[in-house]
Amino acid sequence: MMTSNIRNAHDRDTENEKWLEGLTIELRLLDVNGTRIGDAVATAREFLADSGALAEESFGSARRYAAELSLPATADAAKGVWGAALRSGVGLLGLMALIETVVPLRHQTDVTFGLGVVLITIAVLAIIAFLPRLLPIIDVRIFSHGKGRAFVEGAAVGLVTTLVFALISLWSADRIVFSVPALPVFIVAIVLLIAPPLWAQFHHSYQADPIVPPGSAPADTPRVSIGIRLFLVATNWLLVISGVILCALELFMDTLAR
Repeated sequence: MMTSNIRNAHDRDTENEKWLEGLTIELRLLDVNGTRIGDAVATAREFLADSGALAEESFGSARRYAAELSLPATADAAKGVWGAALRSGVGLLGLMALIETVVPLRHQTDVTFGLGVVLITIAVLAIIAFLPRLLPIIDVRIFSHGKGRAFVEGAAVGLVTTLVFALISLWSADRIVFSVPALPVFIVAIVLLIAPPLWAQFHHSYQADPIVPPGSAPADTPRVSIGIRLFLVATNWLLVISGVILCALELFMDTLAR
């Protein structure tokens, strides 16, 4: 019986640490200062240690609890959101150009841009430009209507958007706007795709704003955990990873078609 209790306590502590790491990530995504994150995580950890409870049962999900704390964002958080939106737009533009170019480059032909591709590109960039203004509205709907309804609404919007884009593509299938050599477009697309994550990797380090537990000095704080590092790196390079996968699929489908 004692061995079972020890095992259960170990499992509980493991789950709580995962939850606390999730809380750290969520607060980072909300651009909360590292010192405030340290205070919030330390307070939650102390409560869980004293009560012996599971974090999920006591606080709910890490995302909901992070939002309920209502901790203020850093002073330049708004600029960071707009900068992230700009980088996403540039990266997405590079991704779309790369997908259009990879097959013509393989066959050493010109790449043609149809009216549908141009219109969809403009629409996607417009959505990204307005995304910082839409995020607060999305957050309010998630926490007021619940994740289930918010997911259904988001899926419905995504389905309608995809349908509209598909109809635009079908309507403009034979309407070619311009045609250019594939190699220069491919090079520009690679630069547009890789430049934003490279800039973010070297100019936005979370070590510059370490998580400081109460009573500790910044120099004594532990390094960011491997899990958080991997999450941030994967998020930063998501478009590049997606580009590699989609280009591989394009080449594979082109091979099957021949």
